[in-house]
Amino acid sequence: MSEVIKAEINRALALRFRKKAMEIYGYRKGALKLALEDIISRFVYEGEANWGELQGKLKIKKTSVELQHEAWRKVD
Repeated sequence: MSEVIKAEINRALALRFRKKAMEIYGYRKGALKLALEDIISRFVYEGEANWGELQGKLKIKKTSVELQHEAWRKVD
């Protein structure tokens, strides 16, 4: 069974999505539908990160804020 979902999005984003969908799924009827189904299923079914398991795994004495500042210094 199908359901129609309507949404208004930025035109530039829509054009980029259409181009990418055609590159991946081919220039044929149904390419946009396949791309949308793929994107939505990834969004819905991806597991959430379990941050509790990650807590305490790094063997450093820096806070998360200090790590962010260090990362941004490397980018600049």
